[in-house]
Amino acid sequence: MKKPYLIRVALASLLVLISALFCAAPRTVLAQIRPAERPRPKLAVVIVIDQFRADYLSRYAPFFGEGGFKYLMRGGANLTNAHYTHATTYTGPGHALIGSGSYGHTSGIIGNRWFNRATGRIESMFFDPTAKILGVEASPKDDDTSPRNFIGNNLSDQLLLSNNFQSKVVALANKDRAAIMLAGKLGKAYWYHEGAGGITSSTYYGADLPAWIKTFNARRIPDSYFGKAWTKLLPESAYRISRADDFAQETDFKSLGKTFPHTLTDKSGKPTADFYEGFTATPWATDYQLDLARVAIAAEGLGADNNPDILGISITAPDIAGHSFGPDSQEVQDIIVRLDRQLAAFFADLNRRFQPGEVLIALTSDHGAASIPEYMAGLGVDAGRIKKKQLDDAITTALNARFGAPAGDAKWILALEDPGVFLNRELIAAKKLDAAEVQRVAGEATLGVRGMMAYFTRAQLVSGQLPSNRWAGFFEKSFHPARSGDVLLMTQPFYFWGSYGDRDTGSTHGSPFEYDTHVPLILMGAGVRPGTYAANADIADLAPTLAALLGISAPAGVEGRRLNEVLDNASSARPAF
Repeated sequence: MKKPYLIRVALASLLVLISALFCAAPRTVLAQIRPAERPRPKLAVVIVIDQFRADYLSRYAPFFGEGGFKYLMRGGANLTNAHYTHATTYTGPGHALIGSGSYGHTSGIIGNRWFNRATGRIESMFFDPTAKILGVEASPKDDDTSPRNFIGNNLSDQLLLSNNFQSKVVALANKDRAAIMLAGKLGKAYWYHEGAGGITSSTYYGADLPAWIKTFNARRIPDSYFGKAWTKLLPESAYRISRADDFAQETDFKSLGKTFPHTLTDKSGKPTADFYEGFTATPWATDYQLDLARVAIAAEGLGADNNPDILGISITAPDIAGHSFGPDSQEVQDIIVRLDRQLAAFFADLNRRFQPGEVLIALTSDHGAASIPEYMAGLGVDAGRIKKKQLDDAITTALNARFGAPAGDAKWILALEDPGVFLNRELIAAKKLDAAEVQRVAGEATLGVRGMMAYFTRAQLVSGQLPSNRWAGFFEKSFHPARSGDVLLMTQPFYFWGSYGDRDTGSTHGSPFEYDTHVPLILMGAGVRPGTYAANADIADLAPTLAALLGISAPAGVEGRRLNEVLDNASSARPAF
């Protein structure tokens, strides 16, 4: 009889001990059982710098002040080895990944443009014939106007769904596709339009522009720069780390000229669409964007209550200047150093408006950039431009030799849009050919063109029979069976094809190489553990990490991981933001 009694006494004592532990010391015991709640920011500001290589942060560091990039790197979580792991390092796919955490094989955003077999033409990835540009009477037919082609949802959508639209999402950019992908399907997107000389949106987001946008446009800020010269910010000696200012393969973009000073004007003597487009390549375009962001915060009441809001800002000027002058140019150096000061002023404004712990900052880029190939070739590096006609001729010749020339006006190739070759499937079917073999012959033919390195066929990608190399995985992530070409082409490093391959000046991006994939990734503010993190990070990791910091579910198609190492569970931590 004693044993049951002793057991009951022991159990009772254990229950009393457990009760005492949980009731008397919740801060110690419970903290061991569940992590402390992280403070949720009132405002998350997602800054995407269009065409910003990771090495810019070290290359131009001697010329940075304390309040811009250094402020973020020292006070935030600086992930120094962040990369894209897809092949199409372009604006559309980059912004889609930043917003959603899903690559093109999931989101359908495989490039900036694609050959639409239904319409028989190459279209912008975000072209939507049902959505019209607001405030521009004669808008071009290929404008990006909505996220209709995006499959899934993104962080902005998830935030708005999390609390029945009590939060707000506003995305701003000088590029339509950038604003659209940061806003998602449920937020509000506003962007600069050279036809309007101001900020616009589309009927997808509303029937009319809000009053605060109209008031901002009425200031005609770009017009105030007519006739002004963009001059060097730093002493001449500071630009020795960049290529000589006068380089033959730089682009005279919209009559800005190839060398400093760059005077923003128009041959008509007044602002026109060319002038407004030229404006986007200057540092003044960044001032314009950040002024708009300040107005948006006040007008929309962003961060004004306890429901987290998102402000997306895509800064475009480094991309336009980078395409025109190349990443090794004095113009890019100048525009990045100026950007450091512009961000410092913006961060200071945020610190004046918000209390510590109320703001979260995420800064990254949508892609890097390749050096101008003629510059690299002049240094003895194998580099060059590949013309579409070279590829077309090589493929057509090989297919004619192997399968016979098509009758009449029929052609083997319907379109070439980097990285895809879109073959004539009706012709292949009519000839009763094996599509996989046609794709293989076409791909093999391109390897005879100088600068080409590899190809991946639709048959390989659909069946999963890809080579076991790193590059195949990059192209797999950029392949969507309903939208991609029949053959995907890969160049050697420092070669490119597409629109900039067909030109004789300027440079571009869009490869799986280090100079295009390696970008900054910095988080600072509420819930972030400061430090420098050298481990690998995928840009797909940003969306789920931001979701964790906002206390919401990650987007539906997310492929990245939550960067737990940068998350600060200590509720006492209060960074500057």
